[in-house]
Amino acid sequence: MASESLTNTNISDTYVGVLHAKGEAIPASGLQDVYDGFGNKSSLKIGRAGQGIDVDGSLGTNLVDALVDSLYPVGSVIFSTDNTNPGGRFTGSTWTQVAEGKFIAGVGEGTDKNAATQTVAAGDDITVGEYNHTLTEDELPSHYHEQNNRVERVDMLVDPLLASTVTSGRKSDIDSNRGTISTKTFSTGGDQSHNNLPPAFGLYVWKRTA
Repeated sequence: MASESLTNTNISDTYVGVLHAKGEAIPASGLQDVYDGFGNKSSLKIGRAGQGIDVDGSLGTNLVDALVDSLYPVGSVIFSTDNTNPGGRFTGSTWTQVAEGKFIAGVGEGTDKNAATQTVAAGDDITVGEYNHTLTEDELPSHYHEQNNRVERVDMLVDPLLASTVTSGRKSDIDSNRGTISTKTFSTGGDQSHNNLPPAFGLYVWKRTA
């Protein structure tokens, strides 16, 4: 026996708390309005399995808190181009901006192509990196500079009195025992640091703390 249609019918006298669709079948696709026992349209729309549910208005506080706690438990991080603190959207939660000016690295021990390793701890502000770096002498590649010294007379190599004839501007020493001239090239280079940053895309990083 088919049930009687509830279209334009109030059933509050018998079933005050019943939610219904006014006798309409739930559509195969899309959502159907839901009414209360007095015929008032509620803020809910429902569909068949897999079609979902729509809420016209805000969700209850307890449900929102449960969703936030499920999706973003304490310790979670949100990336955003918006500088609005998530605590303003998710009331009852506390968020702090972290990682300002720093790149994000995966937790654990990493190995680069040179077999060097680096361990990253969760939430650790690693301080080994630099925005700018000045090479030390030990960091320079092993190398040498070619230098040609023109000597007109062989006896210059063995007579200390002729040391003053060596080109001005170079440090020179005459080794009379070996008959050689030891010289250094002119200094060069600006002793400046180099930028150590790759191209970046800036995001606000918010961490939930409570």
